[in-house]
Amino acid sequence: MPYIGKQPTKIPLTSDDIADGAISSADIADLDAAKLTGTVNNARISLDAAEIPNLDAAKITSGDIALARLGNAPATDLTPVRQDIAMLALYNAVSDNRAAYNLPFSFIDQFEDDTGLTTQTDVDRVTSGEYVASVYSTLTTPAYITGDRRSRITVTQSGWTIAQGTITHILDGTISEVSGTAILGTAYGVDNAGDYFNFDFGSAVNVSEFKWYRNATTTIGAWQFSGSANADHSSSVNLGSTFTLGGTASGAHPGIPQVVTEMSANTDTYRYYRITGTGGSSTGNNWDSEIEFKEATGSSVANATGTLISDTQTSPTATTKMSGVILYKDNGSGASTLGTHLKIYLSANGGSNWTEVAAEDFGAVTPLFSTGVKMVRLAEQTVTSGTTPVMKAVWASQASGTLETQLHGWAMNY
Repeated sequence: MPYIGKQPTKIPLTSDDIADGAISSADIADLDAAKLTGTVNNARISLDAAEIPNLDAAKITSGDIALARLGNAPATDLTPVRQDIAMLALYNAVSDNRAAYNLPFSFIDQFEDDTGLTTQTDVDRVTSGEYVASVYSTLTTPAYITGDRRSRITVTQSGWTIAQGTITHILDGTISEVSGTAILGTAYGVDNAGDYFNFDFGSAVNVSEFKWYRNATTTIGAWQFSGSANADHSSSVNLGSTFTLGGTASGAHPGIPQVVTEMSANTDTYRYYRITGTGGSSTGNNWDSEIEFKEATGSSVANATGTLISDTQTSPTATTKMSGVILYKDNGSGASTLGTHLKIYLSANGGSNWTEVAAEDFGAVTPLFSTGVKMVRLAEQTVTSGTTPVMKAVWASQASGTLETQLHGWAMNY
């Protein structure tokens, strides 16, 4: 309706002219912000939650929103990130042969030595393999065997000629037959691929080196040393790299044997060993005299159960959440079940209260950490609050040859 009479002079309306609460949210539902050219005291406008459910974040151009205002914002789970850091730390520890060490909120130990271990009950850290297990063998420093071993070692061969006596003469513990006496022979130019010598030691032993006494200075091609738990070598494991048998003799009376050390890193025990020709041929008529082995002696331990507890660490702050990573290997013919045959426990209060990692909380990581060694994540566990984190492993149902669970390293996050 048009204005009747003389129109008064227009006076700009300010926020002071609007009483508090005079404008409801319904009155400004469609108000365009561009029409607000001045300032409006926030006390003049009352908005409830129903009026701003779809507020565009772009319309918030200044100021801060307190975190408390975002009560439904999801928490960020950093456990996978911390586990990845622990895995990288284990890789670094193995690569650098590092003893147990700490990060600010993590503990890492790949069992380089015993410095990170407090309790070993019916288990032991095997130095040669750098792992902890309840089934293991202890070996002395290898040395060349002395004495007559004809009654102990059975030898079979293929492709070589037995020139004098029996093949067991090559293992009689002395080099008396070297002086001008040839026992083994191979013809000039004959490919040795597939030729072999099998040695049955009667029981599992560790062999890390052998000497081949030559009666000629020529070479006899490439060979491979291997070990096996089976007489037919169906489970044969190559020990070291392929090597060439060369000549080190002096005329017809070799006084210096060729020492073959390619399998010097062998820390396992086998009953059956084999030297197999892989290629190449002799460069002359070869008549060889003797082979001697360097063997470590030792004993075997097989405990069905065992317990390992790490050193207690100090956390910068009290913690109620812990996670981690383990490295383990199935050394026997059977497969271990984590949570049954190998259990892991975590504690933040020095072991006064232990929290067991449930079977479903073990998460396998692929690919393998190294040959035969598996990496497994331990899901985050809620533990009794404390500042002294520690972890524990418990073995069960272990048996030599069938269930040999080896723990090759672990890390805990706290």
